Amino acid sequence: MKASLRFKILVVLTMLAISGLAVAQDQADPPSRVARLQFMEGQVSLQPGGVNDWVDANLNRPLTTADRIWTDRDSRAELSMASAALRMGSETSLAITNLDDNTTQIELDQGVLNLSVRYLHEGEIVEVDTPNFAYSVSSPGEYRFDVLPDEDQSWITVRRGDGEASGENNAVVEVRSGQRFSFSSGQSLSYTSSWVPDRDGFDGWCAARERQETTSISAGYVAAGTVGYEDLDANGTWQPSPVYGTVWYPNVYPGWAPYRDGHWAWVEPWGWTWVDDAPWGFAPFHYGRWVFVGNRWGWVPGPVGVRPVYAPALVAWVGGPSIGVSLGFGGAGVAWVPLGWHDPFIPSYHVSAVYARNVNISSSRVVNVTVINNYYTTTNVAIRNTTINNIHYENATVNGAVTGVSSSTFASGKPLRGNAVVVPASAVGRASVMTTAAVVPTKEAVLGGHVPATAPARLVAPRQVVSKTAPPPRPVSFEQQRPLLEKSNGVPLSPEVRSNLRMSAPAPVNRGVQPAGNQVGGSSPRQIQPGGNQQGVNAPVRNVARPPQAGANGNAPVNGNQVNPQRTPVWTNENIGHAPATTTPGGQNTGEKAVVPAHPASPPAVTRPTLPAQPPHYTPPPARTVEPAPQHKNPPPAKEKENKEKDREPKGH
Repeated sequence: MKASLRFKILVVLTMLAISGLAVAQDQADPPSRVARLQFMEGQVSLQPGGVNDWVDANLNRPLTTADRIWTDRDSRAELSMASAALRMGSETSLAITNLDDNTTQIELDQGVLNLSVRYLHEGEIVEVDTPNFAYSVSSPGEYRFDVLPDEDQSWITVRRGDGEASGENNAVVEVRSGQRFSFSSGQSLSYTSSWVPDRDGFDGWCAARERQETTSISAGYVAAGTVGYEDLDANGTWQPSPVYGTVWYPNVYPGWAPYRDGHWAWVEPWGWTWVDDAPWGFAPFHYGRWVFVGNRWGWVPGPVGVRPVYAPALVAWVGGPSIGVSLGFGGAGVAWVPLGWHDPFIPSYHVSAVYARNVNISSSRVVNVTVINNYYTTTNVAIRNTTINNIHYENATVNGAVTGVSSSTFASGKPLRGNAVVVPASAVGRASVMTTAAVVPTKEAVLGGHVPATAPARLVAPRQVVSKTAPPPRPVSFEQQRPLLEKSNGVPLSPEVRSNLRMSAPAPVNRGVQPAGNQVGGSSPRQIQPGGNQQGVNAPVRNVARPPQAGANGNAPVNGNQVNPQRTPVWTNENIGHAPATTTPGGQNTGEKAVVPAHPASPPAVTRPTLPAQPPHYTPPPARTVEPAPQHKNPPPAKEKENKEKDREPKGH
């Protein structure tokens, strides 16, 4: 066993050196995380980055930089990143401006967004950009954003947490736990403040979803940052194994095999990406390994103490000139097998040696790729598409484990159900194992196999938003990449090639991002003091929750797979629901608090909810308007505008 493992490690190192996986050190690796479209209710649409078409969204679609999501009337959606969840209400337009290892930047053009931040890594940036302000999250908590689609007004409501809003001319306003601010007059940070109101139907739905996900049993078996663990509880069981540690067994039909019920999509920068049909079908297909135990399939997650690295699909590709004919397709075909316990993952996309090591050690506790040549090389496409002759893939000999489909079905992103076949052992023995699928993608694959649809009728055009963090450049369009993808036989383009294409492309239309004033120059931000709102009993807790550190729990069972009940920090704060301190005309602190129900209301029926009238006992404090500094060009809101403020508050979704 040990000799075989050493040989596999040696093969991995050799393949990394000769297959072009390592690129120049100054070229960026793919992000180690994505967002998952985890829940949909009603009509939800997607515009993938790199195309201008809208399509119906798919559950389990990995989302990354430049993807845009729209929820129609009476619709909701939830995006999960494990450390945070974004929940969208009715008629909401959201774009992922930037999602990498250290930054989550969201553009909200209209609608309502609930952001639940469970923990933050050291130095991590979480930012929401709106037409009136950019809000930077400083601590875990619950944040709500409301943006009117046709008016100059945006809200931030902080039920718990801490952060600051940025605007023009280096202006910032701190918005803390128990505070609600309405910003208007462009990006001047003119605002009115009030208590946090009682939860509406949308808030109740968000709270119920959050309780369900943060109390998941499966959270104790996977590493912090594993996206998609929330749905494992209700769709399978965890059982101990003397060989693999703790294994999750899904509730599936007889004859089921991993990577068979779903479709292949082309997602930049990873290329071919698996999108599963099952409601639980995310974590087991992008992290860990599949094993066949006792005549059934089980999923083994990676080590608990290692920050996970997302992979588009943990499979080995089976191909060759005769695979399509042997499967009865009459033409070209492609097949794949899920990676087993000891099998290495060799990315088909361009990565560094460090990335190749991390993506393996975070998903398997025995593929111990600890030594990788400390140099980088570039090779041509022919070498990258070479066959793998020295690795025996464990699941390739499992009856019914290998799935095949015609190249045309694969390339178009069509569902595999009704189109895929189980590859017999005889065909697998004659085929070659490849480093990539070697199939050129079509635009349909980018769209997830969907037919393009018209843009949502009630969607406003992307608006100019405030951005504190400089957003990355727009992705290269798929149509611009396609000729080179044909030449590379479906191998994703390198960062260098994409950068050259971007520079040669026509200047893109301004996407409406306005940098905040404190992003330019070396002057310190000018802070607008919101009076008593920032002082008194509701000062936020400064102890920022962090994800568990490697080695924090020394009671690891066999092979390091353990239950870690403290895996996801659950942020608690006694100030939840407290109103900001208010002052009398004489300056005394009244200490009044707004009351939030101890148990949020159940989610409403599928009808368009509206914010109910304020309950009789609720008496809001007088609205306060803070004028910008004299150098601001925008005047403070007129008095009559203040009197109408309550009538224009965001409605529930």
